[in-house]
Amino acid sequence: MKKFKVEIIKLTNHLKRKLGMDPQDVAEGEIANEAIMEADRLIEELCSECHSSIGGFLKALGEKWSEMREIGEDTPQRRALSEEIFTLSHEIKDIGSMCGYNLIAHFAESLRDYIEETELNLEAQKVIIQAHYDAMNLAHKNDVKDDDGPVASELKQLVKVAIKKYK
Repeated sequence: MKKFKVEIIKLTNHLKRKLGMDPQDVAEGEIANEAIMEADRLIEELCSECHSSIGGFLKALGEKWSEMREIGEDTPQRRALSEEIFTLSHEIKDIGSMCGYNLIAHFAESLRDYIEETELNLEAQKVIIQAHYDAMNLAHKNDVKDDDGPVASELKQLVKVAIKKYK
């Protein structure tokens, strides 16, 4: 019979520390109403600028994509640009989800996941990344927030066709 060594690791609850609580306190906690109200106020403030924030992220994503598209081979520079596009997509997804831009968040998450999970074939990238970027730009330009409806369905179908072409 094999002997196994068991080690118990006590983790520190960093969230409790951030809330001003004792991390070792095992009692169930409660977040003060004032903290919740302040968080809601900050989110409301962030969302009041959401459309222009998404526009800024899309502009940066477009610049990185233009740069990346011009590099015709797998290089460290191309991989670095891919990581920047991943990060920008993640930012767009987060702010879009938080502020009700669900269609843009949908495409940003899809693009982020594509970059993270897929071997980046140059020909596939040119079509798939461009399709995501175009869909997000159209949704942003036309201020389409909801991920249901005829416009959303049509955009989703176009991106789906681009992805299917290379799978």
